[in-house]
Formats: sequence, structure tokens, C-alpha cells
Amino acid sequence: MYIYNEKYPAILAKKRTSRKKKDSVSVDALRERKAKLRRTYRKTILFNDKEKAAIDGYCKKYGIKSKSAFIRNAVISHILVDMDENYPSLF
Repeated sequence: MYIYNEKYPAILAKKRTSRKKKDSVSVDALRERKAKLRRTYRKTILFNDKEKAAIDGYCKKYGIKSKSAFIRNAVISHILVDMDENYPSLF
């Protein structure tokens, strides 16, 4: 954010330096959180030529560099939407 002074135009305004306080999280808590998010289970899927071409074209068009993250996100989001739609109700 820039400081505005009436004597000087906005072009010459100095940039305000402000320090943000860091959250105090213990190192052990960070390690535990990282260990919980570590991916340890592997699933393998196969695509035919047309499916692979569609995925490659989509990734190229939209600049997706990590295809595994893209496919993982697509699968998990589909599962979460499906679970939300089929949520059991009381009545």
C-alpha cells in the first residue's frame, strides 16, 4: 500500500513497509500436519488413445502442468459432489 502525501504526487509516494506477524505454530504441529497430508496409497488407471488425447489437449489449452494433480482434483471433486447430492435425509 502506498502512502499519499499532498505535497508529492502519487508517483513519488513511498511504499509503506509493514511487517506481518507470523502465526506461532509449533514445529511438531507442522510436522504432524504434513504427515497427515502425505499421499501413501497408489491407484493406477489406464486411458485409451482418445481419452489421453482429450486430457493432453485440455491441459495444453488451459496451461495445466501437473496432470496427476488435475486428475486427482477432478476425481475427488466428483466424489464430493456425488456424496453431497446423495446425503441421507431423515425424511
